Amino acid sequence: MRILVVNPNTTESMTTAIGEACRAVAAPGTEITAINPAWGPPSIETYVEDYVAAAAMLQTIAGHRDSYDAFVVACAGDPGLYAARQLTDAPVIGIAEAAMHMACLVAHRFSIVTVIDSVRPMLEDMVSVAGMSPRCASIRATSLSVLEIEQDYDHAERVLIEESRRAVEQDGAEAIVLGCAGMGPLDKRLQKELGVPVLDGCGCAVTLAESLHRYGITTSKAGAFAMDAARLPRLGFPVSQQ
Repeated sequence: MRILVVNPNTTESMTTAIGEACRAVAAPGTEITAINPAWGPPSIETYVEDYVAAAAMLQTIAGHRDSYDAFVVACAGDPGLYAARQLTDAPVIGIAEAAMHMACLVAHRFSIVTVIDSVRPMLEDMVSVAGMSPRCASIRATSLSVLEIEQDYDHAERVLIEESRRAVEQDGAEAIVLGCAGMGPLDKRLQKELGVPVLDGCGCAVTLAESLHRYGITTSKAGAFAMDAARLPRLGFPVSQQ
């Protein structure tokens, strides 16, 4: 199968790292293409950046809507996820929603450990929309910015271990969901240190996309995610035609 992984921000080094993390868990025969929009913010840490990045990401998916078997939105806030599902019949998997669902299969409650504090309200909204609030023990912010993570993975690992331990010991978390796509390369290192499941949303999303494809499931067009193709030209950006 072919999966298009879209990093909604424009930082190409992060897109490359996300692609590598996705390929590391992909099954033989799965082709992973990782891209980012040509325009938009270099990182997503505010509501404004989230909305702008979502628009750029939707334009990117629209241009490939009939070319892939599944799409992955590679940002832990799942920007534009529901809108993306209206654009294509193929499954569109948000990495946050994927990681939370997988966490619920192996733990009663999970915590999200993310970047700087400005992201916390955005993730609270996302958790609520996804219907996961009862299973989310806490959302813990750190001192890390999005772009700081890949500059020093050892430092990021120390910060994430410290905050994750607090989530387990103080909040009752039984699993940790990484709250930024750039944290993906650290998942197994953190899991070994913490002794609880640590879930990278990119890996979870690819695994779930493969499962849906193998099981023959596509996005339902019976209600919320239906969209008349005649409306596509009204979006204001190029859209591939099926």
